[in-house]
Amino acid sequence: MRDESSIGFSVIASVILAGLLFQAANAMELRIVMPRLLELCVCYWVLSSPARVGIIFAFSVGILISLIEGSLVGAASMGLSIVAYVLLHNIYTIRQLDWISQTTVIFLLLGISVALQRVVLAAVGVPSDGLGYLIVVVISALLWRPFNVLIDTARFRIGQLI
Repeated sequence: MRDESSIGFSVIASVILAGLLFQAANAMELRIVMPRLLELCVCYWVLSSPARVGIIFAFSVGILISLIEGSLVGAASMGLSIVAYVLLHNIYTIRQLDWISQTTVIFLLLGISVALQRVVLAAVGVPSDGLGYLIVVVISALLWRPFNVLIDTARFRIGQLI
């Protein structure tokens, strides 16, 4: 069983690190190939600790994404809230899946989240770049397993230090 004593620090540290990397990628125009690390953080923490992290956390991270991207505030929040809702209601099933199936589920959920964000932005008049966002979603889904292992290892090390 995982130690839940350091979860607050771990959640904040992972979101700050992912946010900084996301901001750096936006500043250097690497959005086309940069994985959606903040969305992966939301998926990881909802699956890892559903009692402490949920839809409000996902909504807050969505607002952070909107602020970093400089887009309509709340566009990313709706998609991430739906992702958190689906993960929370199917958490035991998703946890039991093998890594390939989990990666597929993460791909579908991230695709829905980013597509919903693009639809909301298109509704207010922001031009769309077509289906180019799927490249980022595929890269993010392929990095789900290494990201999961990395956060688990970091969480274990932080738990040892605290």
